[in-house]
Amino acid sequence: MMIKSQRAQGVRSTVRWLSVALVATVAVGCGDSASDATVATDATVATDATVASDATVATDAEGFQELYDEVASLEGEDALVFFESLPSRGVTGADVIDFFIDLPISSANQQIYDLFADEGFESYIAGYPRGAPFEDFQWEKGSGTQVVGPFSGLELKLPFTDYVPLAEGPVGDADATYDIGVTFHGFSHPWLINWADSARWQAEQHPNVDITVLDAEFDNNAMASHFDTFISQGVDGILVWPMVEAPTGPPTQRAVEAGIAVVSVDRLTGYDGVTSRVTGNFPANGAQAGMALIHQLGEEGSLDARMVMLRKPLGSTADAVRTGHMLKVLSYFPGIEILQSYHDTDSREEAFANAEVALQAYPEIDVFFGTGDHQALAAWEATELADRLNSREDGKQIIFLSIDDSKEALTHVRDGDFVVNTPYTPLIGDIGMRVLLRILSGEEMPQDIITPNLPMVTPDGAEIFGLQTLTVDEWWEYTFGPPL
Repeated sequence: MMIKSQRAQGVRSTVRWLSVALVATVAVGCGDSASDATVATDATVATDATVASDATVATDAEGFQELYDEVASLEGEDALVFFESLPSRGVTGADVIDFFIDLPISSANQQIYDLFADEGFESYIAGYPRGAPFEDFQWEKGSGTQVVGPFSGLELKLPFTDYVPLAEGPVGDADATYDIGVTFHGFSHPWLINWADSARWQAEQHPNVDITVLDAEFDNNAMASHFDTFISQGVDGILVWPMVEAPTGPPTQRAVEAGIAVVSVDRLTGYDGVTSRVTGNFPANGAQAGMALIHQLGEEGSLDARMVMLRKPLGSTADAVRTGHMLKVLSYFPGIEILQSYHDTDSREEAFANAEVALQAYPEIDVFFGTGDHQALAAWEATELADRLNSREDGKQIIFLSIDDSKEALTHVRDGDFVVNTPYTPLIGDIGMRVLLRILSGEEMPQDIITPNLPMVTPDGAEIFGLQTLTVDEWWEYTFGPPL
């Protein structure tokens, strides 16, 4: 198998993540993940971005309708008691996640209710693919495959190698060579380089597959140029990790209309005619972050809290779907106040700067919510630097809510610094590659490939509203990023 991997400009260099050198096994490029501007929005700013999708949204809302009717009039302590009663009402295990994913927005907290409408979260949530995993796949802890990341050189365990299976060896016509273009952002980010690791690992299992991996370095125009290059080269298929939906829609459409199969993984492209899209568990991430916060506040004895939200790029699926689902849970609690939202471009440095601004602007912060773990990590670092970790009433520690599952973030969970991490593994690029190769082999694949929901990780593996959470040790083997 031939592998070509380069920056958008074709420069060959060593991949680096922060101060840790990750020398790739092939020549790859690195780049700064920050853009020139950090976006801060207040709680009433609306976004123009929308997600176009004709997907049929399959939910469990109908099965929970009687419960939703009952909780609709509840707020505050009464809502907490109701959520705590879910096991006695027959809602346990994975059903708890589904219950909170489909929980309707409440007007009990008017600020959150208005924010939910103003930022168009309902449109993103309605457009995000839902349904059962392909062929009713059920993930089991311990499954997966141990690999060494071809780009990062890190030891990784890919959790979903049994999902959408594809046998090793030649694919399709054994006498043909299949050229695959991969475009993503970027080798400089620990989550994303491991995403690329998983995609390339899968391609390496098939000797008649050649791949070219291009890093758009968080430049949407560069990614569009990658698409056009692949189209002119006449590749057989394109695998893409889109940072933001809207700018990735037109180039995806151009490729599909040129007869090239395009498979997106993780976020959506904004073009509803994309050949296939592998989506993760964004709804479960957001809903469980909300669950964890309410559970923590309930344990503390007060449901009042002031929250700062450090968020991913404005208009991205990860930001909108995660934040929207969390806010639905929080909307039942009128004592929660959103102080401010800050967006970054998937940059830890920008998130740190945003956290510093928030700490200077707001003398009383109870909660930092990050739509990715780099935001939660940056918030913790900025708060420690400002000597504010234990600055809540009665000396309580600020609550940090984390999503994604780096080794660094889960170490903070283990140490009790973070009350939760809701896992979202980057190690799903292999799923997208298998889907694409099965399509090129002549198989008819569904447009939506849904990855299973994963339970949240908490310091002590607590049961929260009937959901048994995971301990750090139970999820550790699937974490991403360099060892600490």
